Amino acid sequence: MSDATVVMNKITEKVKNKPEILADVNAVIAVNLTGESGGRWVIDCNKKPAEVKLDETMKADMTLTMDAQDMVKMSEGELNPQMAFLSGKIKIDGSMSLAMKLGKLLS
Repeated sequence: MSDATVVMNKITEKVKNKPEILADVNAVIAVNLTGESGGRWVIDCNKKPAEVKLDETMKADMTLTMDAQDMVKMSEGELNPQMAFLSGKIKIDGSMSLAMKLGKLLS
């Protein structure tokens, strides 16, 4: 199992165990991880509780794109999300307010 998959599994557990984090989000968020161990995960917040799954085609209201290894570093506290965004390591396509809510999930 790749490091990125482990991180996304942690996010899935957080979605299950703390549904209040995304309770006010009614959108589909894609997390597109690039690089060797990447993939495209979708967090479907239209479902209650939200559902996380690998999905290459589902339309998203917001897409976060970053290198899979940077996602791993961020999840381990080695990479600050704000600095990653400001340095171009994180790209956001869509609503910045959704990205801020996703930040709560990733922290």
